[in-house]
Amino acid sequence: MSQFSVIAALIFSIIIAVFALANSQTIFINYLYGKAEVSAIVVILCAAVSGAFAMFLFSIVRQIKASLRLRGLRNDIKILEERVRELEKERDFFQVKAEQFRQFYVDGDGDDSGELREEPSLYDEEILENNIEAGERKDQT
Repeated sequence: MSQFSVIAALIFSIIIAVFALANSQTIFINYLYGKAEVSAIVVILCAAVSGAFAMFLFSIVRQIKASLRLRGLRNDIKILEERVRELEKERDFFQVKAEQFRQFYVDGDGDDSGELREEPSLYDEEILENNIEAGERKDQT
C-alpha cells in the first residue's frame, strides 16, 4: 500500500470516529424479523467496517484477475518466443537456399552473361541441411 493510501485511510478513520462520537444517541433499527435498539456509534462503526471489508474483497478479486491475466500473458510470450525461434530458423534456411541459388544458377565467373547452371542434385540439398543443422548446434553452444 502506498504512503498516500495509508495517510488517506488514517484521515478517513479519524473523520468516521469523530462522526460516531458526535452521534452517541440510541437509535432503533428495524430489520426483516425484528427491531433492535443500539447506539449510533455501533451502527456507524459497523457500517464503516463492513464497507472496508467489501472494498477488501473487491480488491482481492481484482488482484486475482490481474494475476490470472499476467499468467496468460506470460504464457503467450513463451509461445511467441518459440514462434520467433522457428521463424529465425526458417529465415536462416531460406538465406542459405538463396545463397545456394546464387551459387548454382548464376554463372559466377564474372562475365555477367547471366547463364544458368544446371539444377542442384538431391545430394546438394542434403549438404545444405547438414550445414544448417551444424550452424544451429554452433549457435546453441
